[in-house]
Amino acid sequence: MKAVKINPIVLIIINIIAPSMYIFMSGKYLQIYLLAFASALFILMGRFKRLAGFWVVYALMMGLYYLTMQSKGTEFLGLFIIVIVQSVPCIALATILVTKYNSAQLLSALETMHIPRVLVVAVTITLKYIPTFRREFSYITESMRLRGIGFTWKQPVKSFQYFIVPQLFRCAALAEEVTAAGLVKGIDAPMRRTSYYEEKVTFIDALVLIVFVAGLAGGFVWKQML
Repeated sequence: MKAVKINPIVLIIINIIAPSMYIFMSGKYLQIYLLAFASALFILMGRFKRLAGFWVVYALMMGLYYLTMQSKGTEFLGLFIIVIVQSVPCIALATILVTKYNSAQLLSALETMHIPRVLVVAVTITLKYIPTFRREFSYITESMRLRGIGFTWKQPVKSFQYFIVPQLFRCAALAEEVTAAGLVKGIDAPMRRTSYYEEKVTFIDALVLIVFVAGLAGGFVWKQML
């Protein structure tokens, strides 16, 4: 089966709408539906390894939820876990935006929505900084390991400083680098940018959105039947 490419705008819209639906419909129905929808989308895009990891995380968290709910005194922890579990499908879909699409693709897709340039740049930088943060964090932990510095629960504040202080300095440096790179690429130009990537909405994109909306409509019907 050939992997299908989904417009990043579709994934952004889904991640905006899906979490807010917990306010309006049955949480149990929405959790099962988003789980099935996210799994089908992973299969459609050929992201089988990520799908397997997604299911492992979901199964572990559900197991932890049932374990805490069966023990007296830990029910509050179980309620906290189930809230996180409900957001797992959305987080899984969001990881595709971070790992599969580069900055040029995200910019091209967002500009087709005719939203303010400032918002386009902010969203793109935010999405692409996540893997950068993870990479920088690994550099810091490796540097600490070489210096024989480890995290200890006996001195949590001091140990946390070893992580956060270098990260803050790197954030400042990376902000300047990202700004310089954007200016070189003409990100502040008043005219519409041309791009090698033409992220247009295809029939598959429209079909995915229709299926997503139809599932949400089914959730409202389910709520009325209860």
